[in-house]
Amino acid sequence: MTKYEYLQFPMEFLEWAQNLSEASLLGIVLSLVGIGLLMYMVRARRTEAVVTETTQTAQTDSLVAALESKIEAQNSAISMLGDRVLALEEYLEMLGERQQRSDADKKDSRFYEQVSVMAGQGMAAPELAQRCGISASEADLITALSKAH
Repeated sequence: MTKYEYLQFPMEFLEWAQNLSEASLLGIVLSLVGIGLLMYMVRARRTEAVVTETTQTAQTDSLVAALESKIEAQNSAISMLGDRVLALEEYLEMLGERQQRSDADKKDSRFYEQVSVMAGQGMAAPELAQRCGISASEADLITALSKAH
């Protein structure tokens, strides 16, 4: 390779360019400008796509965080409701036991003797029903029987 061989291509290019007509030269320049604009538009679209994707990712992350928070709140509420249901079940069980004891006490003949004594002492049927936990008709019957004696 000689000292000036590296200059051979640029020199040939200049010679070729000098032989072109003005119209051809203008066409080449416009083609290069068009290619430059096309490359600029492609790059702008890619940048826009990246920005859009980043925005969508941020929105999706925000939505996921909001939904996770909502699920956590609902789980907490469900847990509280479960605790309340258990408490109500225990309360109902206690009431059932109390009712069974009350029914057992009522079946005892001494219970009705005590109710009779109270009716004989002049207690009215509504007050007797309320205090002893018996029905109004039972209280009326016991009151009427105690007056008959």
